[in-house]
Amino acid sequence: MIKTNKFSYQGTGHIFEGVIAHDASLEGKRPVVMVAHTWMGQSQFETDKAIELAKLGYLAFAVDVYGKGKRAKNAEQAEEFMNEMLENRQALLDRLLLAFQEIKKHELADTDKTAIIGFCFGGKCALDLARSGIDIKGTVCFHGIFDPPGLEQEGDILSKILVLHGWEDPLAFPKDIISLGYELTERNAIWEMDVFGHTGHAFTNPNANAPDQGMMFNQLANDRSWLRMTKFFEEVFVG
Repeated sequence: MIKTNKFSYQGTGHIFEGVIAHDASLEGKRPVVMVAHTWMGQSQFETDKAIELAKLGYLAFAVDVYGKGKRAKNAEQAEEFMNEMLENRQALLDRLLLAFQEIKKHELADTDKTAIIGFCFGGKCALDLARSGIDIKGTVCFHGIFDPPGLEQEGDILSKILVLHGWEDPLAFPKDIISLGYELTERNAIWEMDVFGHTGHAFTNPNANAPDQGMMFNQLANDRSWLRMTKFFEEVFVG
């Protein structure tokens, strides 16, 4: 039986409220998978992803990056909230690190087996957490945005990284895919990418229906990317 609960935590001068999902029929600690949200803020979309991860046996945590109650009502507000974060990537990273530390305190968390996934803006968040060099097993970026945070980070990236992306995504072009590959290679990350042809941005979101803007749900890419993620986590957690 899957249970969901709100999970409040505080730090960096703010209060945050995410959602935790877990399978109550299982006993003992289990791997942790954080879910970083889109530009709209923590929503039912991420909660649903957490529930699906819980069904796979994980302790899933839909992270709140913006702060408790700060959820976008429309695209204009979402852009405002997201840009506040992008203006200070260190502050964004600090919030991600806080969430990472807080979920590891949960009684069901296997602290040796942690990972993060993210969608759109959340994909950027997932990559930024991996770029910090923390000891996290896996990072999965769904139709994310790839620009580096500019924090002069050095050293190896310890997380294995899986990037799932649309070739026609207008927010991260093929040249950006290549640049990310060079960046990850230079920092000795173990990485791989699945790039889906004829696929744009937000391909996992059933509500995405703006083909003129390059944003469109794609059932095949959605299904294949989720399956690829499940196999990736089986590898990184068992290995």
